Amino acid sequence: MRYLPGFKVPTSVNRRNFTGDGSTTGFTITGGMTVDKLIVDVNGVVQLPTTNYTISGTTLTFDSAPVSGHTIHIIELPV
Repeated sequence: MRYLPGFKVPTSVNRRNFTGDGSTTGFTITGGMTVDKLIVDVNGVVQLPTTNYTISGTTLTFDSAPVSGHTIHIIELPV
């Protein structure tokens, strides 16, 4: 992990990739994440925080299960 001079903020992000199965709505993320610190897309379509998904602890929960075979990309921005 690299740091900017004078700052203790990481310049890298965590990327999590999953595949929808048509029934699972909950996916594991890093603790301390909020909807303001994530970018989430399902099959290339960016999801709207609090509309399409919510976060509680280390679980991101979609309002409905992503379709089987659809790719889920979660980008966790630096805390």
